[in-house]
Amino acid sequence: MEFIIADASITEFNFTSDNTLYYNFKLNISVRNPNFDNEYMRTVQAISFYKGNKFAAVDMVDHKLYGRTTNLLRPVVFYGNNLIKLNAQKFIEYENEIQLRNINLDVKLDIQYGEPIYCLGLRVPLISNKKLESTFNVTKCSREYQGWG
Repeated sequence: MEFIIADASITEFNFTSDNTLYYNFKLNISVRNPNFDNEYMRTVQAISFYKGNKFAAVDMVDHKLYGRTTNLLRPVVFYGNNLIKLNAQKFIEYENEIQLRNINLDVKLDIQYGEPIYCLGLRVPLISNKKLESTFNVTKCSREYQGWG
């Protein structure tokens, strides 16, 4: 199976002085079954990371994948808050990303009975005042881990 982040956007991404990250963002993931046989995608958990810090996880629903097709899965919505630690350099990077309205996130897809899939270096646009400042570049995911961004 091949996973692609087809679209992504953030409406909230605020880091407070008490090390709490408040977030609200959405990913649209498509999955391609290159095989002729139908496959059943078991439990998948999407886990989001910022600067190497895990901060949210969402369980995705089971999905039947027909042979030689591409399916857009339901949007994965991450919403809430979590404590994370950023050193001085990573906090400066955070401030720069906020100013540029583009947040650099990583996502790991943990697949039941399978190898994890890594979607690294996602440059997710931050929506402000209901206005999208930039667009998201479609990102292909990989089984190869190359370090958190």
